[in-house]
Amino acid sequence: MENKIIILPEDLVDKIAAGEVVERPASVVKELVENSIDSGAKNVSVEIKKGGIKFIRVTDDGSGMDEKNSELAFQRHGTSKIKSVDDLYRIKTLGFRGEALPSIASVSLLDMLTRTKESLSGTRIKIEGGVIKDKKEAGAPIGTSIIVREIFYNVPARRKFLKSVLTETRHIIDLLTRFAIAYPEISFKLTSDQRELFDFKTTDSLEQRVADVFGKNQMEKMVQIKIETGTETETEHEKPIVSGFLGKPEIARSNRAELYLFVNRRPITSRTLYHAVQIGFGELLPKGKFPFAIVFIEIDPGLVDVNVHPTKSEVRFSDERGMHDLVYSKIKECLTSPEVMPIIEPFEKGVIPSEPPVDKKIRPDFEQPGMAVPPRVDRPAPDRSSTFESSKTEEELPQKSFFKQDLVKHEHEAPKVEDIKKEKVEPIKAEKRIEAGGVNLWQLADTYILSQVKGNLMVLDQHAAHERILYEETMRNLTQRSASSQQILFPTVLELSPKEFETLEEHKELIGKLGFGIKHFGGRSVLVTAVPSLIKNKSGELFLKEVLSELEEERKVEKDRVKAVAKSFACHGAVKAGDRLTPEEMSSLVHQLFATEEPYSCPHGRPTVVKISIDELNRKFGRS
Repeated sequence: MENKIIILPEDLVDKIAAGEVVERPASVVKELVENSIDSGAKNVSVEIKKGGIKFIRVTDDGSGMDEKNSELAFQRHGTSKIKSVDDLYRIKTLGFRGEALPSIASVSLLDMLTRTKESLSGTRIKIEGGVIKDKKEAGAPIGTSIIVREIFYNVPARRKFLKSVLTETRHIIDLLTRFAIAYPEISFKLTSDQRELFDFKTTDSLEQRVADVFGKNQMEKMVQIKIETGTETETEHEKPIVSGFLGKPEIARSNRAELYLFVNRRPITSRTLYHAVQIGFGELLPKGKFPFAIVFIEIDPGLVDVNVHPTKSEVRFSDERGMHDLVYSKIKECLTSPEVMPIIEPFEKGVIPSEPPVDKKIRPDFEQPGMAVPPRVDRPAPDRSSTFESSKTEEELPQKSFFKQDLVKHEHEAPKVEDIKKEKVEPIKAEKRIEAGGVNLWQLADTYILSQVKGNLMVLDQHAAHERILYEETMRNLTQRSASSQQILFPTVLELSPKEFETLEEHKELIGKLGFGIKHFGGRSVLVTAVPSLIKNKSGELFLKEVLSELEEERKVEKDRVKAVAKSFACHGAVKAGDRLTPEEMSSLVHQLFATEEPYSCPHGRPTVVKISIDELNRKFGRS
């Protein structure tokens, strides 16, 4: 009887194993750079062509290998990092499995040149598909240089899953950025298609390295986590230490791409720690935003397992809950410091009035529609939680306009909304056409616009409504024409991270259509000469970074990325809860909302308008 179970040939086993370690060109760079760091290198240089798909070269000045060890390095499970089972649970090096080099060599054309300081000459080895084709003595500097060509050349099915050159390049940039942050004492240089993307020089300061990577202007928006030991998780072990930098809420991102986690300087991913950082920021972050954070954890190697996955990027802690709570408490403590939340002293000389100050000039909470109020100057704003602002009053409001001037010049003071036909509750559906007429509009808590519609109460969220208006206008600009922009009197020099700079280069046209004026200013610096008109009085620098963050999101297809940018643009440009509007602005907002394609929800799916029926009000007052 023929055996159904067979022993797989060695070359097939190698290819299967390679699939776990080598997912894309960035995986190759990761394994080679980890070996460089473990070898004691002070300078690491990476050169790629076509996103690393065609060519990768990693060169270091580490300890190198002699002739015998250089060949053993390509034997599966050949390693100098561990010798016993006990070593596996106290790992201090980045690599240890002995799988990286043989896995890489089995799916590529590899050339290695290496030399130790004790040797007068080096060793060159050439490997094709895991088979050593040539080994000879050669002149070489101290250290190791490995060239990897044509990744997955012999596994075409895997090659089909590689992304675009730009996407693969961004993965390599992100990877090396993380290593550069973790090891400021090592210089890292990256060249792509003969163009230098960055060259981070050695420094003894983590703060300086972070500034080199993300720019000084970004560094100014971060606060440092004070280094203090946490609670002891095991009595016989040292206490873990949490340190790093946190971005202030103003530089929050739309995804987790800018959350950098390190355990014993190893770049890692951890749902436990992601959650701890996210809830540590709590309500400081707007809904749907993620923190910019660089978090280092130093912990006894015996309390963390890095042997969870062949890529060694996932870790498990012996006390997951304890580590979660430690990181959460450190984040919370840092974010409640005066640097982030300054202490406000509302009363001078410690005197607290026995009764709250009352401005007797403030009108009653409810005004009758159409009641005229004489103009006043320098009057404190009424309590936003209880006051209806009538659009029929003559009260002077702050002269702050959130709309284009040509959009608020109407012949009539407010649109007519009697054409709304359907009676559905939350949100209402109605015909979009609105004619001008003498309909009263009120503003509640500087957040909601109220009006009577066929005997019912219409409540409009001013931020959500303006978001819908700006979103549709932005989508038209991105697909048909360019948005209007305003020139900056004193252009801003903005230093971008390597990943941001590459994203900007890739999407120059789209960013120009948004209304940004960008000029290259040397290195990774750009000169911002103009910003979109709709974000006046807001930071063009922060918005540009938000747009770049959206465009970096590789999981989205191009169309979805454009929509995400338009949503971000609309959110930044829209009036906010708490912004007081003039009667003309309220009228314009309602008019423009019902002229959109989808007036009943904002781009994020929240309702823009709800209706409270007269029947519901009657029930509230016991009239039903």
